Amino acid sequence: MRPEIQHEPAPGIDLDQIVRAEVDAINERRSSLKRELLTVAGTGPNSPALPAVGLALSGAGIRSASFSLGVLQALNEYDVLKRVDYLSTVSGGGYMGSSLTATMTKTEGGFVFGVSTGGAPGAAGTTRPPDVKDSDSVGHLRNYSNYLIPFGVRDLATALAIIVRGLVANIALVLPVVLAVAALTILANPDRTDLTAPNIFGVSIDWLPVRYFGITLLVALLGFALFLAWAIYRSLLSDAKQSEFRTWLPAIAAIYLVAIAVAFFSELQPFVITGMFALNDLAQSSTDADHSMLTALVKWLAAIATPIAAVVTFFRQQLGALFRSVETSSRTSTKLLALAGHGAIWIAGAALPLLIWVAYIYLCYWGIINNGPPPAAATRQPPAIQGTVQIEAPGINLRGTLDCRQVAGRDPCGASPAQPQSQQPDGGAHTPKWLIRTAELVSSWFQAAGGNHWLPAGSFARPITLLYVALAVLLFLLSYLMRPNANSLHQLYRDRLSKAFLFDPTRLARERSDHREDNVDRGRDFAPIDKMRISELVKPVPYAPYHLINAALNVQGSDYANRRGRNADFFLFSPCFVGSEATGYCETSALESATSLDLATAMAISGAAFSSNMGASSIRALTPTLALLNIRTGYWLANPRCYVSSEGPQTSSRPGPGRTTKWYLWSEISGRLYEDSDCVYITDGGHIENLGIYELLRRRCRVIVAVDAEADPAMRLSSFITLQRYARLDLGVRITMPWDEIRTSTLTWMGMGSSTKGAEPPDPSHGPHAAIGTIDYDGGEKGWLLYIKSSLTGDENDYVRDYARRYDLFPHEPTGDQFFSEEQFEVYRALGFHITIRILNGDDDLQVVGAAGASLSFRDQHPDVDAVRNALV
Repeated sequence: MRPEIQHEPAPGIDLDQIVRAEVDAINERRSSLKRELLTVAGTGPNSPALPAVGLALSGAGIRSASFSLGVLQALNEYDVLKRVDYLSTVSGGGYMGSSLTATMTKTEGGFVFGVSTGGAPGAAGTTRPPDVKDSDSVGHLRNYSNYLIPFGVRDLATALAIIVRGLVANIALVLPVVLAVAALTILANPDRTDLTAPNIFGVSIDWLPVRYFGITLLVALLGFALFLAWAIYRSLLSDAKQSEFRTWLPAIAAIYLVAIAVAFFSELQPFVITGMFALNDLAQSSTDADHSMLTALVKWLAAIATPIAAVVTFFRQQLGALFRSVETSSRTSTKLLALAGHGAIWIAGAALPLLIWVAYIYLCYWGIINNGPPPAAATRQPPAIQGTVQIEAPGINLRGTLDCRQVAGRDPCGASPAQPQSQQPDGGAHTPKWLIRTAELVSSWFQAAGGNHWLPAGSFARPITLLYVALAVLLFLLSYLMRPNANSLHQLYRDRLSKAFLFDPTRLARERSDHREDNVDRGRDFAPIDKMRISELVKPVPYAPYHLINAALNVQGSDYANRRGRNADFFLFSPCFVGSEATGYCETSALESATSLDLATAMAISGAAFSSNMGASSIRALTPTLALLNIRTGYWLANPRCYVSSEGPQTSSRPGPGRTTKWYLWSEISGRLYEDSDCVYITDGGHIENLGIYELLRRRCRVIVAVDAEADPAMRLSSFITLQRYARLDLGVRITMPWDEIRTSTLTWMGMGSSTKGAEPPDPSHGPHAAIGTIDYDGGEKGWLLYIKSSLTGDENDYVRDYARRYDLFPHEPTGDQFFSEEQFEVYRALGFHITIRILNGDDDLQVVGAAGASLSFRDQHPDVDAVRNALV
């Protein structure tokens, strides 16, 4: 029986249980570090803030990972990482966050990305900073900064092969439907003359009021009568029974309108196929068959739609940013540009369905017997060949004209006798010969198996129909062997991410082809730990901050979890629990035991930015196209509501899911994704919240350090503003933070690149790169937010400023660029280190809430600065 989910979270483990288990793990680490233990008074409204420090690393792919590496190196310099209790990551921040927690676990708490030199807050470091030279682990990361194709052409070729395999798998899932519908059309219209005849499967319907579209008209007239009866029925009801919200009559009426549209579309197909025969006749009568109007039309549509589809699909993130900018801009030019972008998206979204429809038309056209009239070229007389003739002979002088026409079957001009023309064209001349031979072969096999009783001899349409049906059945049966994640791009993405960021810094990688102990990979290449489980981060002892890996649960079809139109819910992977409010939570070890879930998989899911369904970032018009083209890095995960405890049977005591995801591709195409299906579709955490702060607010952390390295070239802080809205609506939490000076400075320096040569640069300033804001929890509890933004003030080192001069968008280059060079990786890392180290040593100014106009640094005395400094150092 399907669980009844109404207006409350799914039953099971609640937030209070989750936080208490997390604090137990945190206290184990605190105890080993000789720190004061935490106590949990509660997690509900009006509960005290949890005296814990949370560090959030934002999404943005490899850009965020490299920037976050620099931030972590600076935090480690001041031993701040030992005071961090929670590490919350999203997408690209999860690359570096997972690498940190995995390596700290393997080294029992060691930081392998640099060595602390013992700096102290307020002392402008007299010792060498830890980023002077790469450690071996940093060298490993740098070697794989181009993680998608680290070995160049070889990796590119294998990636293309995997992409093609996924496309073939999707075609095999879609083709049975196209073949079955084509076979049904041929059975209803086996001959060309049947296309316009008033009959269905040979049953005459000439009694309809019109010859063409009679069924559509009949259904529409019947609908008129039914809708009129409905209107009269409504008029007779009392006022107490006038509700029209979620009642059954409006639902039936909506289905009826869809039926009218389906009837019209179905009756339109014979006319399109008839037009193809007519155009084929026209082409045969022409000197150039390639001038068929239909061929020209199809080529024109493909020439226009396909490039638009490719461009829009590739730049969909930029278009999404453009559409969001319209909300903050009233300029007519911007709105017109956005309108053009929407139009391009709809054209791109229609391109692939159009090609599938054209394929269906051709399949029908090839299978129907052409028993219509012969083309005009078959009955035309050959043209007259005229010329001047002069014959001279003794006594004869004749001048005149010669008309070369066929006379009594003879050609005076010497041409061969005219061949008799058939009154009926070849019924299969329009069908490719390979298709005819294949159909005949399948038909012969069928006849040999005893199928002659329903396959009439001499019927051309039947073998074609049989071939279509046989292929449809075969592919349909094979589709049952295909698993949701087997041919998506998830595994490719996961494996290459894992190779780059999940490694054991205590062991070098060995050559798989040779087991000799002294044979190692060339370069600084460590042993992979791509099978490491998330639960291992706390078992037997936690050595790293408690890791929260944020993802998005796609619920586009849900009534419960999608009431606000977000299309997603917050989904969490952590060492103790996995799940969301919509699905409920289960123990991580229970889900790991029953599935292939591990740290690498969770890291890749959290960064699955390119997908057919993208939560709050979904582009509905492109959803079918992206799904069919296999642009699917998301992951179908077993629903946590089915797994509660790691002990005993891996089943829940509550009722099982009410929906199945067997037809996963169709679920992605249609966007019918639910929180109560047996598997749920999980994608990038940035598809709902891209900073990773939300889960820390749910745990009421007193101090949160947020690292924002997302692509924000306009410096509107859109993800932070979205977080503010979610926090107030969902949690009753208000965040106040000043950031205008950070925005002004960065926009000024970003404009000093190659596009503004000759302009005078502004004076460099020591910040602000960061701000300190306040968090107002309900019940009067207060927290603090140290917000570190990827930004510029002109005081960065030489190669960072040089890169910024050459690339105007730095440090907010597009997230679509995941192919970082050594220089690109280094400038982002160096910028992250520069910003954070100068904040901690007090050399940079900060924007502090309630201190507008004041120049404050991390070592100055101020209540909000003091609270953050005391918590961190």
